[in-house]
Amino acid sequence: MPTLPPALKSLSLRKLRRTNAINVFLTSALLWLIAYTFCRLRFWRDPHSAFFNDRYVYEWRYSLYREREGRRLITNHNTLAENSSSYTGAGSNPLICAAFLTVRREEENYLEASVGSLLEGLTPLERRALFLNVIFVDTDPSQHPSWGQNWVHRLADHVGSYQNISMDQFHHLQDLEKARNFYEKGVFKPLTICFHLNDYIHALKACMATNATYLAMFEDDSIVADGWKAKTLKGVSDIARIQTPKHVDNNHPWVYLRLFFTETALSWTSADFAYRNMGWIFIGASLSLLAALMAVRRAYPSSHAYLDYPSVGVISFVSLPALIGLVFMVGKYSLMSLSGVVETNAHGCCTQGLVFPRDQVDALIAHLTEVKAGQTDSIIEEYADAKGLTRYALAPQQLQHVGLKSSRDNLEINTRSTWAFRFEENKPADLRKEHENLLRDVDIARLLDGHS
Repeated sequence: MPTLPPALKSLSLRKLRRTNAINVFLTSALLWLIAYTFCRLRFWRDPHSAFFNDRYVYEWRYSLYREREGRRLITNHNTLAENSSSYTGAGSNPLICAAFLTVRREEENYLEASVGSLLEGLTPLERRALFLNVIFVDTDPSQHPSWGQNWVHRLADHVGSYQNISMDQFHHLQDLEKARNFYEKGVFKPLTICFHLNDYIHALKACMATNATYLAMFEDDSIVADGWKAKTLKGVSDIARIQTPKHVDNNHPWVYLRLFFTETALSWTSADFAYRNMGWIFIGASLSLLAALMAVRRAYPSSHAYLDYPSVGVISFVSLPALIGLVFMVGKYSLMSLSGVVETNAHGCCTQGLVFPRDQVDALIAHLTEVKAGQTDSIIEEYADAKGLTRYALAPQQLQHVGLKSSRDNLEINTRSTWAFRFEENKPADLRKEHENLLRDVDIARLLDGHS
């Protein structure tokens, strides 16, 4: 059988090796493009992902479903006969006092959808353990479109406004409203009934009067998910287990459980090992793979025909780095999503959906009263840092901030930064099933039975 001359044989091997390397490169490129396309379809909601799509990410999906449910509940109770008693109210020993702070908005009134979504889906037992306080923080509440509506007094356990304060305080609030000084009035405005000082103090004091174990603060442009209360109770039960050794040994009690957070604060930072050492990860991974492939070549000489040096180089220094780069492009939160109760001492934002334990509220009120003016969320964070208090968040988020036009005259671009991007992925049937399962949880059943 004739054999190839040595020169032709050498040329054939070089051509084969070049062909192998090209095939490896083309195959890697094809697989990378497939993975890239998948990432574009899957991770477009992460604001720190390279695949983020701000064209569609602010569309209401689950929020629209809950808004319709909430408004339907409100409409039904707005048209009930005067003597109707078809809805359960708070019991004598509520577990949570939920305060809704509401202000007249120029464009749209979200209050009905907000309160309706909070109540829709609650079982009678859950509702009896909830004291609902709706607080109108306009100095002239009659200007608010929901003021005087039948549903407000039928569904809320208490309706508050800026009555029962001194005339000096009242005139001061009117001046703040005219000047649109929300940073002072906003601390006069926050969390439950309205008697003294700022809105937030006002709201907190009102909820303290109910003897509720926990005080939850909501703003009137929130849409709340089905099962929020059961998950909140599960969260505080988990915190109790987490805090038991920590509270005794290190004296770090918790100041709030956050039901809302935005992924905009959860990007790669220098505090992350992988991000801080990204360059070394690329180098180390490539060299490690190179060493592994060379070891395979030595151990299995038959692999030389396909695992030649050019192919090894393409795999180690082109294919793998491209894949690692794609992983970083996905975004930190998509790779390491939060779940359950997590500490948020470093990136707390906004005052929507904060749940305070009762034993922390008096000291917080005293601090807010002393500070008098500023952004409420920043004041609370500074207070917690100074006192060494732990802050927690419940993941995934239990509410959405739908008011893209802020009540504090913030630009729309700023209010868009307070958006729960994953909230819109919720599926009603899945949340309903989770809610039903949680109600059978021993910890939740114990809490509800003791506060019905």
